[in-house]
Formats: sequence, structure tokens, C-alpha cells
Amino acid sequence: MTKTIKYSFKQRITLLIAETLGPIFIWLLGVLCFYKEEGSEHLTNAANAGNGVILTIWHGRMLLPIFHLRKRGIVSLVSLHMDGEIITRIVTRLGYVIRRGSPREGSREGFKAILQDLKEGRIVSMFPDGPTGPRHFVHDGVIHLARLTGAPIIPLLFSSQWNWRAKSWDKFMIMKPFSRAVLSFGEPVFIPRRFSETESLEGYRELIKQKLIAFEEKLDLRMNIPIEQSGAE
Repeated sequence: MTKTIKYSFKQRITLLIAETLGPIFIWLLGVLCFYKEEGSEHLTNAANAGNGVILTIWHGRMLLPIFHLRKRGIVSLVSLHMDGEIITRIVTRLGYVIRRGSPREGSREGFKAILQDLKEGRIVSMFPDGPTGPRHFVHDGVIHLARLTGAPIIPLLFSSQWNWRAKSWDKFMIMKPFSRAVLSFGEPVFIPRRFSETESLEGYRELIKQKLIAFEEKLDLRMNIPIEQSGAE
């Protein structure tokens, strides 16, 4: 069972500000962004199949997807540290269902909860390179969830013509007001429950990574953004 975390006075103030202003900030950016949605049929078809869906999003490209998918009861796994608590406070108010877990603590509990959600046919959003990177690295959890449930992995990314980029490990993208943008769902990827002699966890990890990187570069080119150095940093 996840233990209760005690926050300092300064941290409590930060959390109060985040959960009050964060949802408003995301809503305003989303409303003021002229974005086009593509590939939603991939999500619709997968959801109708009833095996659950794993939306896979780079940590640095989560902002517009958070706005676009609000109020749909989508489940997400969020880390147990302070940054994760801030995200939890914000996205819960936007209609997401949050499971808590991190690589260091509570990962098994969070994984089991997400596993059950997928078995119940729910849509789950995952950040394979989160919460602390390295950038463009695919952790094992996404692959194991797909393997154990039969749920497809569907890439979901966005790119914005005008944007701010944070100086963080994930180069977090924030779309500027009145920017043109595109949000796109990719084709599903299925992971077999049992690997053949020519297959491996590492092989599927690289497959997912390269598909997401190529997808990101394709969208960036459409938004006239120079291609950055790809791969983990």
C-alpha cells in the first residue's frame, strides 16, 4: 500500500497553486491553439475491440494530448515524487484517473492497477521515457503491459509551429497561443505474449522507440521545426 507523503508548507502552497491554475492554463493553451487531429480512427477501432488501449506519449509531448483527451476518464500512471503529485493534482481536475507508481517506489502496485484497467478494456496513457528519462528511452513497463493484456500500443504525439521548449531533460514542448499544431494518433503496435527465437524485449523496445522518434520527426517537419538530435541523451 502506498504510504502517505508529508509535504512542507512551501510544497503545499505549490500544490495549491498548481491544482488551481494548472487546469486553467492547459485549457487556455488548448483553446487558443489551432490544432488538427489525425488518426483518431486508430484509437476508436482499438477501443471498440475491448482489449484496452495503451496510448504511448513522449514525456515532453504530453501537453496538447492532456488537453485533447480531458474529461474522458482515461487512466494514467504517474510517479510518486513531487513533480508527479503536481501532475496528479492538475490532470485529476481535467477528468483523468490516476494510478501512482515510480521506478523506485510503488512501481509494482501501480503496474498491477494499470494491468487491471487494461483487462477491463480501459484506455491508458503511458509516458515510456518518464518520469526522469533519459529522453526517448522506452522503459519495460509499456511493453510488458501490452504483452500481458493484448492491448495495442498506439503512439500519440503533437507538434506546434510556434512553441516554447523547456530546458529540462525531456525538452518539454508548450504550444504558443494562436499557433498552428497537429495532434496525431499512430498505427497500433501489438506485442506477442511469448517471444519467438528471433524476438526479444530489447528488440521490441527499440521498435517502439524508433517508431515514436520517426513519428515525432515527421510531425516536426510538417510544423517547420528543425529535426533535433534523436535518441536517448
